[in-house]
Amino acid sequence: MKASAMKNTTHPIRKIGGLLLLATLLSSAQVHASEMKNVMKDMKAAMRGAMNSTSIAEFTQYSTRLQNDAITADKLQYRRNPAVYHKGLQQMQTEMDAVNQAVRANDLNAAKNALQKVNSTKKQYHHLLG
Repeated sequence: MKASAMKNTTHPIRKIGGLLLLATLLSSAQVHASEMKNVMKDMKAAMRGAMNSTSIAEFTQYSTRLQNDAITADKLQYRRNPAVYHKGLQQMQTEMDAVNQAVRANDLNAAKNALQKVNSTKKQYHHLLG
């Protein structure tokens, strides 16, 4: 075979490697979307659980879960508008300070009121992100 013909021929192993890389990238995107969806679902459930809590101990379990989910979500990449996405999560985490302060004061009503503000911020950024 001539050298010029060999350059234009793609070795079957290279084709397989390219296909594996493509499959990995597609799989990674699907896992990322799935992980994002799961975290958001859990945040919603934690928010609902906290708002329906009847004791500060029960509320604390849900609010801790919500905060952990927000930290996890902040580490995920949101491709459409990452700056707005991360800004919203950071604002929610900042607002959670008031929730935590109310929990430390053993004030369930104040904790729920503060959490309602977090929920409003969540809705605002969901609207902005479409």
